Amino acid sequence: MTATNQPAPARQCLLRRAFKWFTVLYALLLAAELSLRFILGLGTPVTYQYDDACGYLPAPNQQVRRFFAENDINSFGMRSAEVPRQKPPGTLRLLFVGDSVTYGTTYVDQSRIFTSIVAQDLPHQLNRPVEVLNASAGAWAPANETGYLTSRGTFDADAVVFVLNTGDLVQPMTRLVLTLQGGYPEHRPPFALYELWLRYLKPRLFQLGSQLDAGSTAQKPDVDRDVPLVLATLEEACRFSRDHGAEFRIVYSPARGGGWESPEFARGFEMLRSWAARNNVPLLDLSADLSSRPEKEVYQDGIHLRPAGDEIVAHAIEKWPWPGGSQPASQPAP
Repeated sequence: MTATNQPAPARQCLLRRAFKWFTVLYALLLAAELSLRFILGLGTPVTYQYDDACGYLPAPNQQVRRFFAENDINSFGMRSAEVPRQKPPGTLRLLFVGDSVTYGTTYVDQSRIFTSIVAQDLPHQLNRPVEVLNASAGAWAPANETGYLTSRGTFDADAVVFVLNTGDLVQPMTRLVLTLQGGYPEHRPPFALYELWLRYLKPRLFQLGSQLDAGSTAQKPDVDRDVPLVLATLEEACRFSRDHGAEFRIVYSPARGGGWESPEFARGFEMLRSWAARNNVPLLDLSADLSSRPEKEVYQDGIHLRPAGDEIVAHAIEKWPWPGGSQPASQPAP
């Protein structure tokens, strides 16, 4: 006997059971959605926007909490506190420009990335006001970073500091398609459950592989072709910074394991070091500092830093002579 031929009380019983299970399912989905959204921050990722000069950057004026980590983006698309375009009198202003290593990834709280630590510590060490700006985005190459700098200006900074990692030595300008699945969404997803499926469950279930920054794969580089192009980009950034009254510096954060410590990349770094010496650009090599601790304590994946790694980088930067300190500006190693 089909349900349509059953007596009315039987049909009503089936309807009540169906409604009960629908209500339970709806309650479970709602509880999951609210938990993912308000506890883990899914459904509210950092969003990005296209930009003619630098390809893309974090959309301005965001306050996002993801996986218990704060990500605050100011009106200039920087992961740092809001600042006026012109620095206040008597203030030392430092503009750090970089990729996901500088951004810190969304998994590290804003207070624990190295630019925030420097911003907290350096005023006490120099006994003067210090502002630290963090202009960065995942997968940016030096060409993206130079595009941001030349299109936005130095923000009246005393020093512009490019933070490079091993992959940056050979990476051309990155132009991404901004999608949620790729990790750089232009818009927020409609539901936290949808983001959970698209970004985290689907790639694992179908073995699609993890989404990596465009510059985070240690493929065999063509050093003689690619490094000179990167150095030409750095020369443009250096010239622009100096023309606008800012010192130009470089911080080098090496990648470890996974093919990064190859002779090709080592030669690329020596080309960078020689360029810095010829152009009187201070170069802070963090290789010894970051190798002083086990890799798993310092790195998330051989490239991006854990909070312990951010602390190491911050303390090394703080020891670098800065205007207002007791030592003259450092010179790069020959």
